[in-house]
Amino acid sequence: MAKGRKRNVNVKRTQSGRASRAGAVPANMEAILLRMKMFGLSEKDARDQKAATFIGRMNLMDKKALISDAQYDAAQTYLELRDKYMRAISAPDASKQSGGATAGITSEEHSSWCQSQKVKYDAAIEAVRDEQGLHENRGANMWAALDYIVVRDEQHWHMVGDCRLALNALAHHFGILAKQKRHQLAA
Repeated sequence: MAKGRKRNVNVKRTQSGRASRAGAVPANMEAILLRMKMFGLSEKDARDQKAATFIGRMNLMDKKALISDAQYDAAQTYLELRDKYMRAISAPDASKQSGGATAGITSEEHSSWCQSQKVKYDAAIEAVRDEQGLHENRGANMWAALDYIVVRDEQHWHMVGDCRLALNALAHHFGILAKQKRHQLAA
């Protein structure tokens, strides 16, 4: 008689003798439990894909969402635009970024696409620059907040206010929030 491996007696078995998978913990449950413990999220929020980023977690926070839905959408749109811009200028890390390949298009089409992405990115940067230049925002560092919190996805609580200002400017620029008339401040 051939010897097989020893059967684990602590495992529940089905009628056929196979190990039962009923009641087994899903593979991603450990990650969900870790998010719940580290960030103080509910199970529902920990399962949301927004919980993977600092901006997303701030959007998910109960009753006191530090980042509104419009600001979150502006951050996502800015990241997509920045990714396209980085590919358009052939930045070294652009190959690591997500996005479609440019195979099958002519060099003229690629050139015009690159130019259009540069123009769109420059317009978004100008919107943040205008917001930064307002009298009440001169002490804010919106560029660092966008870079560290949105692009690098680092947790810097002292920059959240500046990031909110930058995301509001981007949300207005992208048309996510209705553009409001700004009054001219006396310099």
